[in-house]
Amino acid sequence: MPGWKNELKAVANRTLVEHLHGAMNWYYSEGDEQAGPVAQAEFDAMVRAGKITQETQVWRDGMPAWVRYGDLKPASLAPMVAGQSYRCAECGNTFPDSEMIAFENARVCAACKPVFVQKLKEGLTPATTMNYAGFWIRFCAKFIDGIILEIINFAVIFLITMIMAASKMEKAGTLVAIFVGVALNFSYNIYFNGSFGATPGKMALKLKIVRSNGEPITYGRALGRQFAEILSGLTLYIGYMMAGWDTEKRALHDRVCDTRVIQS
Repeated sequence: MPGWKNELKAVANRTLVEHLHGAMNWYYSEGDEQAGPVAQAEFDAMVRAGKITQETQVWRDGMPAWVRYGDLKPASLAPMVAGQSYRCAECGNTFPDSEMIAFENARVCAACKPVFVQKLKEGLTPATTMNYAGFWIRFCAKFIDGIILEIINFAVIFLITMIMAASKMEKAGTLVAIFVGVALNFSYNIYFNGSFGATPGKMALKLKIVRSNGEPITYGRALGRQFAEILSGLTLYIGYMMAGWDTEKRALHDRVCDTRVIQS
């Protein structure tokens, strides 16, 4: 048999052996331990669930070394889930799955598809990477939200104080006012972040909170992020300042909740 046929047969046999032994199985780091193997479908599900994050070290057969999942170019996208919304790789806005098209390892909305395809034809890089918002623009958004909350709190607390004073319950009124102020702050952030992925301050500066994979956050994650912000404050606000030097502009609460603040 000619040499090239022997070589071809050897490659085919090696490919078959790798397939039978699960060459597509993934390994990942979990704390200081190595976990796996897991099949591709299970691995994709773990990515969607947030167990595999941008920072998770991953490896599979054929890769020369372990790498951050965020540095790994995916071979394919995980299938879209009916009823969920996804971020368009071109315009950055979110749309329901029925209005999205999976194309060239990216999800794009129908309006952006012509531009996306044209960029591919011209050899240009589509806008598939996130444009992370830096510390100062996030600070400005927080400042705007603070002004809005102050106005709301003043109006509500003034009303409560007047009612309590009329009832001769001034001391109780102070406690109620503090409780209402905290509740308003939590409700404001959870509602707007869970519904729109941004508070009015962020909307004004065209910022949005997303998951590390670009998907919108849920009300549950918005709640967790609000509690995590307390940690950022308890660290003498260093948790907030981390957004100034982190490679993905993450504050401490973004790291805890696997979120990113992007400019849309």
